[in-house]
Amino acid sequence: MTQAEQPIDLGEQLDITVVAALKASLEEAVAAAQPVALNGERLQRVDGAGIQLLLAFARAAEAAGGWRWHGEREPEAIRDAAEQLGVASELVA
Repeated sequence: MTQAEQPIDLGEQLDITVVAALKASLEEAVAAAQPVALNGERLQRVDGAGIQLLLAFARAAEAAGGWRWHGEREPEAIRDAAEQLGVASELVA
């Protein structure tokens, strides 16, 4: 029996104003060692703090239950920010 994925909605912005709250949710998901589906369909704004949080999450989740993008494709805002910061290989499908 496989574990059900835990969906996590990233909301409309993933920036310094929301990373602390989102960090708690992501840490809980990793601690549960349950696969996670990140939903970024509504994302409009992403900054460096948001990308740093996602990188830390992605690395931890790979060692735990795994993760993927909801819809199998990363949001455009994530792709653009990750490419600008040179970390697209870790966050872009």
